[in-house]
Amino acid sequence: MVTVQSLSAIEHILRHRPERILSLSCQPVSKPSPRLEEILNLARELGLSIGSHTKKEPFTEPLIAHIKPFEYANWADWVQSLKDDPKALVLALDHLQDPQNLGALCRTAEALGVRGVIIPKDRSAAITPGAYHASVGAVETIPILQVTNLNEALRKLKEEEFWIVGAALGEGSKPLKDTPRFDKIVLVLGTELEGLKPSTLSTCDWLTEIPLRGKVQSLNVSAAGAILMFEFSRA
Repeated sequence: MVTVQSLSAIEHILRHRPERILSLSCQPVSKPSPRLEEILNLARELGLSIGSHTKKEPFTEPLIAHIKPFEYANWADWVQSLKDDPKALVLALDHLQDPQNLGALCRTAEALGVRGVIIPKDRSAAITPGAYHASVGAVETIPILQVTNLNEALRKLKEEEFWIVGAALGEGSKPLKDTPRFDKIVLVLGTELEGLKPSTLSTCDWLTEIPLRGKVQSLNVSAAGAILMFEFSRA
């Protein structure tokens, strides 16, 4: 079970995956904010009961939701669902560590129509309450796949005619504007500090970088991912 405290995340799940909610509870308030009242009314319309909790409990928001354990997508079913999409864009994360960055990337990916997010099972951020919060619930409406071996997963997608495009700085990396408009792309992002692992770099078909004009010579991974996903989603 996952406890979600973000009002935005709870509202998103109520509107798109209400069957995932086990229970709701709200702090007793004499006059709920208009937004909270709207969410409570939506929950009542869906037939969900609403309990109560006190401020003495470890909750920072007036409304909390208990969600069923997160369900990662099935690989075979997901790959089959991509076969009718000649312009599919997929995001793969090479051992990202911060659930907040994971959630922010999932939010952007879902908003831009990315067809799925791939993460390793080990030594990687997973779908936690922090990821729910940062994604405003988008983790529930985009396929997320956990794989034992990321590079093996990338090689399997190559067999499905995907081009593997890694975001990396340094020798061999080309400016974003020079990246060809591949039909089917897996965009691969690395860890917050180290970037892509050498084994992942060798699996990529193309390496790209975002030209920076200021004195700061790096971007947060979620910011870089947003720029790249937007650019590739326009192809």
